[in-house]
Amino acid sequence: MSTQRFEALLKSGDLELGRAEAEAALQSNPKDRRALLALAKLAVFDGDEPKAEALLARAAGGTPTDEADAQLVRAALFMRRGDPKAAGAIYLKLAEDPPRAEALYGVGFLLAEAEENELARKALQKAVELEPGMGVYHFQLARVQFALGQLKEAFEHLQTSLKLNPGHIPSYVVMAIALQAGGELDAAEDILRQGLNAFPKEEYLLHTLSNVLAGKGDIEGAAGVAEKLAELHPNNPSAVGNLARFRMAQGRFRDALALCQALAERGLASVQSRSVEAMIYEGMTPPDPEGAMAAWRAAMELDPADWGPANNLGNLLLRTPELPDSVKHAREVLEEAVRRAPERPEPRINLAVACMRLGDEAKAKELAKELLGRGPTLDASIREQAERLIKQLG
Repeated sequence: MSTQRFEALLKSGDLELGRAEAEAALQSNPKDRRALLALAKLAVFDGDEPKAEALLARAAGGTPTDEADAQLVRAALFMRRGDPKAAGAIYLKLAEDPPRAEALYGVGFLLAEAEENELARKALQKAVELEPGMGVYHFQLARVQFALGQLKEAFEHLQTSLKLNPGHIPSYVVMAIALQAGGELDAAEDILRQGLNAFPKEEYLLHTLSNVLAGKGDIEGAAGVAEKLAELHPNNPSAVGNLARFRMAQGRFRDALALCQALAERGLASVQSRSVEAMIYEGMTPPDPEGAMAAWRAAMELDPADWGPANNLGNLLLRTPELPDSVKHAREVLEEAVRRAPERPEPRINLAVACMRLGDEAKAKELAKELLGRGPTLDASIREQAERLIKQLG
């Protein structure tokens, strides 16, 4: 069966024109199964599950190809409903002889989510071979190749993804982050500005650009981008918190604090904004340790899985011995930080220090020895602290 124009448009990433073409085809022929299935897929993308179900019902029957496409829409519905097992069963069936590229893409995506990257690479590679014109297939293959350390191949597929679908925002972002990680900051900035030429108000592009500029040491430029982002998204805690972070880096503590407090007053405080608030209180002249502790505790409550605020609060308590029972409280919050992130070395070494100060030498020694047992993977500064602590304990 030949590919309809609206199907080609949807595959190229032009969703709105593809939608318009499919709707026009349906106006001309209300029983056009290809148009019904294309619109059902778009309804899933839009999050309109009842509409997708209704369109699927109207498209029932037809050729084996139609039925396979209907099953792919059904798999997409399962994914949206948080049932990857049911979606995976459909993808696996349709990835067999004759293999469907979209099904192989679904298999590869689910394997990547399960961190089965080599198996995911094979499925996605096959999808790309079957439909080399699908930009999103190249994008997902590139992500897996980055995870596998296949950097050259990953960059090639990202470039192909952008060439095929210049409107695919994640391709710009992932490429920029990969370039930044490799120290190619100028190239990362260039690719983001290329994306922003087409999408000047795109949130993820602006956020990533602010981080890249900060990595280049251009704090003024980063703050300018962050300010634009906050103006475009004044109710986005991430955007406003990011601006507060750069205002703090500029030394504009009062402005940064006002941004954080405004978020808190509106019930929009985030871990980031509370953390910025805490760091400002710590850096004041004179410092405000009680204000900082309250902000760190608030950050802890906002994300029960984030170990950073608990670790920072514990550190602050260890540095504030004049407060009653400060070391005892430090041990409590550092134990919580370790519970949240058992593999992170930072809260473990801080907890060891707290235990030593409280006279629990056995626990302190146990924690320090466990860290030293990690071998060369342990950060040099933490290794030195652990060695020094064991020496102190005799």
